[in-house]
Amino acid sequence: MSNPTAEESKSGYLVLARKYRPRTFSEVVGQEAVVKTLQNALKENRVAHAYLFSGMRGVGKTTVARILAKALNCEKGPTPEPCNVCFMCQAINEEKLLDFIEIDGASNRSIEDVKALRESVQYEPMHSRYRVIIIDEVHQLSRDAFNALLKTLEEPPTRTVFIFATTEFHKVPRTIVSRCQHFVFKKLSIREIISHLKFIAGKEGLIVSDYSLKLVAEAADGSLRDAETLLDQLISFAGNEISDHDAETVLGVIDRNLFQNMVEAILQGKSEKVFDQVENLISAGYDLRYFYSGLIEFFRNLLVLKVTEKPEEFLLVPKEDLETWCQLISELKAEEILRYLLILQEGEAGLRYSSQPRIFLESWLIKLCYLPRLKPLEKVLREIDNLKAEIKGKVSIQNSTYQVNPVENKAVKQAKFGNYQKAEKSSPMAANKNGFTIFGNEIVDQLYNRLVREKPTLAPIFKIASRVEVNNEKIRLIYSSDKKHFAALIERDLAFLNRLASEVSSKGLELEIVPGSQAEAEPRATLKPGERSSGTSHGPGINGQTGSFLEDPKARAVLETLKGHVVGVKKKNSVEKNHKT
Repeated sequence: MSNPTAEESKSGYLVLARKYRPRTFSEVVGQEAVVKTLQNALKENRVAHAYLFSGMRGVGKTTVARILAKALNCEKGPTPEPCNVCFMCQAINEEKLLDFIEIDGASNRSIEDVKALRESVQYEPMHSRYRVIIIDEVHQLSRDAFNALLKTLEEPPTRTVFIFATTEFHKVPRTIVSRCQHFVFKKLSIREIISHLKFIAGKEGLIVSDYSLKLVAEAADGSLRDAETLLDQLISFAGNEISDHDAETVLGVIDRNLFQNMVEAILQGKSEKVFDQVENLISAGYDLRYFYSGLIEFFRNLLVLKVTEKPEEFLLVPKEDLETWCQLISELKAEEILRYLLILQEGEAGLRYSSQPRIFLESWLIKLCYLPRLKPLEKVLREIDNLKAEIKGKVSIQNSTYQVNPVENKAVKQAKFGNYQKAEKSSPMAANKNGFTIFGNEIVDQLYNRLVREKPTLAPIFKIASRVEVNNEKIRLIYSSDKKHFAALIERDLAFLNRLASEVSSKGLELEIVPGSQAEAEPRATLKPGERSSGTSHGPGINGQTGSFLEDPKARAVLETLKGHVVGVKKKNSVEKNHKT
């Protein structure tokens, strides 16, 4: 992969990122889809005039662009793999070929720079098969520069290939993107980075553990160049033998023993140890939010260890740590570890935005310490079932004791409830078959009971009436002046009430609402001439005497003052005779 002799002789030392930079497509790490597409295009001679490579830093965009330039101009090419031996490949590696131009879009971003570039490419290449122009960080070009480049990209000069590289694809104008073949370079996985770092360690004679390489790969966050730079930094700190502690110190990673001690305190419910552990974190200068993220990952590793059969395939940690963790969670179930993990995730946002992160962290970790005291749901349900069975057994014993002398119990019941039953049968307000008695009239009570069942919201308004009168034609629902608004409410459903009244009465009675002042102006009962009132009278009524009596203004005044009604009229002589006898 590397041929560093010439460059090392110039600078004295070549960093790993340059020393092990891929020189062929086969050496590119983690970009199989891009490499395969370009190699097939070279095999079939389907070379585009413009390419756009996008992706995060350090994933191989510029490296692949240089390899493509060599593959196009190699003396054996165009070829899927440059030889790196011929004059053209060597000239491109050393950046001495006139037809190979690599510029930085950040420092050559003006329209004047693009015009100068256009003038230099209007002629055919002088020495090579293809003129290759690489513009790195192309999104840094100004709007005018992009506009000046459009025409050149649409009708490029003969045997000229443009390759643009950018880390911010969204800033590239769509008009530029539409004129290029776009290739997306993905982030490298941790395993891909670790594999490449192992290769470098073998070449450099380094002694480094898989755990240390894992820390480097995680810190690189998908960038291979960043991982090589960090490995270079570790070598400068520790030499050729890199311990796990050295890697944690250089990378600023929290000691995994701190995580393990905290997890032990949580799982064992020892809340008093939480304050000591948090104090150690603060004394060591660690960021509490960073520690919290690591704690979430630690519980995730415990869950993987509990659930999977081969956890070593997922967890790149020392074997002795795996054995310690297995002992730590030997008495726990997978769902219990999952509960810890979910609660930790719930508190992550609160810790991030808390003005008192230490207090929030301590209180949240103490909350986790109390989880072992909670009973599992299955145990609670089992205790409830046992309690039900115990109560049921006691009730059955009491029932058997109560029925020892059934004759005596029956006599007690009759003595206790006999009077009540007699009173209920003799009462005119006794409940009818359809429900309970409210008004004392069977038809009205049936109507009310139907309302309770079919329209419960209307029943209380029906019940609040001042009085109800029933004759052969109508059921009159009378409301006093202070309840006239209830009369207005119930009058909205008068059609429904009439239907119910006709159903509960064999005579087909209708309902009439009498509101407010109208109810007060009317007497309490309307009797036809010669008709007897349903009330109690002191003697037989005399035809025509009721009307004449009501015509007397004094009598009407007395009736209105007392709010009474006439139940009968007798002559004064007949009353005196009755008194004498």
